[in-house]
Amino acid sequence: MRNGDKSTSSHPDFFLCALTLVLVMTGLIMIYSASAILAHDRYGNSYYFFMRQLIWVMVGSLGMYVASKVDLESLRALAIPALFVGLFLMTLVCIPGIGRTVGGAQRWFRLGPLSFQPSEIMKIILVFYLADSLERRKQTLVNFSGLMPYLVLLGITMVLLEKQHDFGTAVLLALVTILLLFLAGIQWTYFLVPLSVLIPVFIFLVESASYRMKRITAFLNPWDDPQGAGFQLIQSLIAVGNGGPLGVGLSNSSQKLFYLPAPHTDFIFAIIAEELGLVGAGTIVFLFLVFILRGFKVASQASQRENGLFLGLLASGITGLIGFQALVNLGVVTGLLPTKGIPLPLISYGGSSMVFTLVSLGVLFNISRGLRLPTSVAPTASFAGFESAG
Repeated sequence: MRNGDKSTSSHPDFFLCALTLVLVMTGLIMIYSASAILAHDRYGNSYYFFMRQLIWVMVGSLGMYVASKVDLESLRALAIPALFVGLFLMTLVCIPGIGRTVGGAQRWFRLGPLSFQPSEIMKIILVFYLADSLERRKQTLVNFSGLMPYLVLLGITMVLLEKQHDFGTAVLLALVTILLLFLAGIQWTYFLVPLSVLIPVFIFLVESASYRMKRITAFLNPWDDPQGAGFQLIQSLIAVGNGGPLGVGLSNSSQKLFYLPAPHTDFIFAIIAEELGLVGAGTIVFLFLVFILRGFKVASQASQRENGLFLGLLASGITGLIGFQALVNLGVVTGLLPTKGIPLPLISYGGSSMVFTLVSLGVLFNISRGLRLPTSVAPTASFAGFESAG
């Protein structure tokens, strides 16, 4: 089965393409604004981070174009081999001397002047594998035993992420896995047993690492340690508060002047709030909300096709990845969640995140080809394809 329908438009969804373009362009502008002084001080070139991010956007755009054209059905045969490759890379990066350590976290491979995180590849691979496997094994999902292989896979992935000190990505992948299992037809009562195991495991992982406990205490009251664990959150909240309704103006942030650490990466939303105010920050939140609603509309429409469960789950997984990641990042920056190293999709500085996010969006654009999507933004159709799978 081909992804498109010749009787309908072969173009990807306009709303998704437009939203992606706006978010990427906003990210480039804000990366330059947030990093110019830091880049000049560190590298003698105000455009250092901006130019690198622009290169990654170009590379990611090429990958997005390719992903939007391929026949996704023909790639399903690669789902299991890709999963083993992803797990192998995740294991390899944990080996001392092979994986690169930054800030105490060993998550990167270094290839000359470039580096990338295998966890970013694993996000796409895991979603693709789950969509394929859950469609193939949908008849087994009526029993609790059908849930077990996916819980084992999630457990292995989380152990590898724990070795990389990447607790944020572990939480993200757990949320996406639960979402896809639920949409595939697993009864919600079956989640009670694994959740009763996962919650104590999360608590143990937090208590077993001193840096995580510091993040929790800093989240609860950052002013207990304003020069230590609470420093970044305090500076972020100051930036958000400084912005007021309309902001201090583009490039006029004071918190980026060596107060807020790495303002162009995970905490770039704080600079957006300071420079563009509540209006600008609210617009970013609104754009992500529209993006998520539109992504699930694509998933809903795709799932209602004949044998469309695979594409529906794949679209849901990609949308869920971006949605959960944005939600966690915004929660961290505004002090609603403990600090985690999760970038804001399409906006934060970071090569691996940008490239693989754009590639995953290319897959989503691919799925949207040929769908008769309403011009309204919010999803109106039910997830009939998902419901029938259970």
